[in-house]
Amino acid sequence: MRILIVAALGALLSGCLSLGGGGGGSPQRVEQGVWVRSDGQSGRDNPSLAMIFDSDKAACTPAGSAEPDRACMASRGYVLVPASQAAAKAAEFRAATAARNSAPVQ
Repeated sequence: MRILIVAALGALLSGCLSLGGGGGGSPQRVEQGVWVRSDGQSGRDNPSLAMIFDSDKAACTPAGSAEPDRACMASRGYVLVPASQAAAKAAEFRAATAARNSAPVQ
């Protein structure tokens, strides 16, 4: 199965994943996050989606900041998830989108 992930972002998710037990004094490692489209589609093999992502990311990144605003990105259909969960989350979003699109109209 082809893994579809929109784009990796060098952002860190605060408090996303603690490795090393999180016990007193042990360093915490925070997992890198990736932006996933809420419909599960990927820009990896679709230049149009990649261009849209780049445009959305630029529009959502405040001047002087390296990171886009999460609420702005969410309003444009993206979710920031831990890299280790991105493939599963994209698959979940694709399944939900397919279910919505195949549901009978009442």
